[in-house]
Amino acid sequence: MWQFIAQRILRNRFGIIAVIVALTGVFLYFAATNLKLDNKYGNMLPKDSPAQRDYLKFKSLFGEDGGTLVFAIQDGDLYQPEKIELWRELGQRIDSVPGVTNVVSEANLIRLVNDTTNKKFTVETIMGDHDFNEALGQELENTIRQNPLYEGVIFNDEAKVSLMLISVDEEYLSDPKKAKVVLQIEEIALEYEKHFGRIRFAGLPHIRVVIAKRIMDEMYIFIGLAILVTSILIFLFFRSLRIVVICTTVVFIAVIWSLGTIGMFGFNLSILMALIPPLMIVIGIPNCIFLMTKFHQEVVEHGNKMKAIQRIIVKIGNATFLTNLTTALGFSTFIFTNSDKLIQFGIIASINIMALFILSITIIPILVSWNKLPKARHLKHLQNKYTSILLDKFIRLSTHKRPLVYTVTAILIAVSLVGLSKVEATGNLTGDLPEGDAILEDVNFISEHFGGAIPFEIMVEYKEPGRLLSKNTLTRLEQVQELLDEKGMFSKSLSIVDMMKFINMSFYGNSPQRYKLMTNQDLRFIKPYIDKFRDEYESEGVFGLKELLDTNAMVLRIRSQMLDLGSYEIADLGKELNTEIDAILNPDKAKLEDLYDNLEEGDFKAYQVIAMEHKNVISKLGKELAQGDEALMFQFDENPSLIESYKDKPAFLPAMRKAIDNQYYNFTLTGTSVVAAEGTQYLVKNLLTSLFIAIMIISILMAILFRSWRMVVASLIPNFIPLIVTAGVMGFFHIPIKPSTILVFSIAFGISVDDTIHFLAKYRMELKTRAWAQGACVINALKETGLSMFYTSIILFCGFNMFSLSQFGGTQALGMLVSLTLIVAMVTNLVLLPSILLSLQRWLNTKSFQEPYFQFLEEDEDIELDDLKIE
Repeated sequence: MWQFIAQRILRNRFGIIAVIVALTGVFLYFAATNLKLDNKYGNMLPKDSPAQRDYLKFKSLFGEDGGTLVFAIQDGDLYQPEKIELWRELGQRIDSVPGVTNVVSEANLIRLVNDTTNKKFTVETIMGDHDFNEALGQELENTIRQNPLYEGVIFNDEAKVSLMLISVDEEYLSDPKKAKVVLQIEEIALEYEKHFGRIRFAGLPHIRVVIAKRIMDEMYIFIGLAILVTSILIFLFFRSLRIVVICTTVVFIAVIWSLGTIGMFGFNLSILMALIPPLMIVIGIPNCIFLMTKFHQEVVEHGNKMKAIQRIIVKIGNATFLTNLTTALGFSTFIFTNSDKLIQFGIIASINIMALFILSITIIPILVSWNKLPKARHLKHLQNKYTSILLDKFIRLSTHKRPLVYTVTAILIAVSLVGLSKVEATGNLTGDLPEGDAILEDVNFISEHFGGAIPFEIMVEYKEPGRLLSKNTLTRLEQVQELLDEKGMFSKSLSIVDMMKFINMSFYGNSPQRYKLMTNQDLRFIKPYIDKFRDEYESEGVFGLKELLDTNAMVLRIRSQMLDLGSYEIADLGKELNTEIDAILNPDKAKLEDLYDNLEEGDFKAYQVIAMEHKNVISKLGKELAQGDEALMFQFDENPSLIESYKDKPAFLPAMRKAIDNQYYNFTLTGTSVVAAEGTQYLVKNLLTSLFIAIMIISILMAILFRSWRMVVASLIPNFIPLIVTAGVMGFFHIPIKPSTILVFSIAFGISVDDTIHFLAKYRMELKTRAWAQGACVINALKETGLSMFYTSIILFCGFNMFSLSQFGGTQALGMLVSLTLIVAMVTNLVLLPSILLSLQRWLNTKSFQEPYFQFLEEDEDIELDDLKIE
């Protein structure tokens, strides 16, 4: 087959180049027109997960929880006339920006005024349109700073920190082009820093847009760095600018194809997807090195250029195909995670890695065929004394020092396992931002002074409209909010309770002492005010009732912000809160469930207890049994004891079940903080599964190729050890397991096994030609492939290490850990694998290994060069 492929490539060089140029133009078009940034940050859950469904339900009822941009200033003189006027001016300028739906700050806070004549509230801005003077400023400061509703939400009086909350339309935030409005708003704010000091920026719109911009900037920087670093290394190895140009051409086209396929598939450029273009360079260069090194070895052997080109396609093509295939399989396992972003990453990466093989196996032979034979100085690297000394040491270790090799390996594994036991799993929304990052500093500043900065939401279903303003409902909600406050990791929460307290305070002349839940007697007087207020202002969003209450679904919202905790801390906190909130909202639940269980078992005394202690349940039971029969419902209301006559009917227990369930307040913990935490745990679990799948698929592939399960076991050992070492390093250096670091293992395993395939392919070829003289076969295989393995490992090490320059901690860790894994894999493949082959030669050598299913690297017949009709 590879003879045929070599003929087709060499006979159709101009046609192949024309097709590649045309495809590159197509992909360049899609990259320029369809490529969009993904600024959705933190949500990695699949759509069908329970947490994601809850979050989508929340958004359908109340809109985005993360649509508020936050500015914070720390200024004890804010109410000086000039400054408060400037603060108001800043808010007005921002409010006029397209995409801004609302601006709230101390300069435009409202209060309700009791219009006793018309028995309704009127809304007025506390500051009004006054010309400020010092006395008025002091009066306004006292009025605003003594308002309990705004304390801890708009300002922290003790720390003299004031916030400006800017609501941004989600339509603008989700459109990468329109999202630049966030940066425009922040530029306006920066003009006022000379008056207020440093302005801190927080809120998810800020995080989403700024990180998206960083992703794009970093991608171009990494592409440039990858080409620069690999070009320098190739020149140092081969001492030829021509080879540098050829290799750079291959990977540069691969970069365009990768960006084009992202746009063609309609995927967005996320923090993961932005890694693919530089990865194409880092992964593509080893293809070039294996092909060019083999070409130079062939030239040294016989000096015939076309024969050398034909042989690199035939002898290296299959092995290169297999190494690219295993690397692609390592990335393709992300498809099994069921996370949209990782599925897209796996699809694009695996497709482009195989495309990279096609580019390498066609462009390099074609361009080399149009160039002159390499000069003697270009071939010196084959006899480089330093690499030769290094390979000789590897050979000596494998042939004469195997006990030492195994002892060092055992010690390394033991130490790594100790480190592995120290590895912790975590992950939070800003966890990939390095210490000292401006975003992280600002988020921490908000959290320090307001208790939290990441949205946390509770949805409570109150089942029936009449329960909304009942004293019972409001009191229980207040207790839930007090519970959050006691935890010490949440900002001040807001709910319909705070609105009712605010209304009560407004009814009594805005006295802060009346900021409390009204009595039932007060409610009778105030309810007409509430009804009129909702009719006049709710649709305009003046009071924010729509953000706290969805009357159609009978769901209310407790909104808060929480500290940016690790995902597993949030999970533990969530379990704790679920238990405690359930006990507050449904204090009789345990007793009712016991009574129902007794009722199911035929103990009718349980019904009598329910009838005495839970009259609401019996009332609902009557409605369920009546099934809309108004006459029967009337009889039940007049004489509830009639219900007892239905106790033996089939409909009784199901009706009782519904009646009891109706008494419970259902609630859901959600918000960006919960979704991000759930997403982290989901990904860690599924990425471990994907790693296992990668190992299994690659093992099966190698078993099919070599027809020897013993050889598969022997070949996987040198590739497992680097993973164990890396995990140990993570434990000792306190690098946690999280989505960005768990990627290391699948990526590194798929790449490191490439060296194993190249080595075993050459080793099997030597076995056939040397009549099973295994010692010589191992040495010759090591000499021929060792140089390329060394070159590629160094380039991969340097290439992945450039990711350590990233602004994102996850990308930094990915670069450093993959580099470490690959350099350890180089040593294990060059030392441990040959040692294992020599030590277990009788156990490993089988006829099936000699005669695999697929013939590769053994098509020794050369193409008839005259048939190629090459000028």
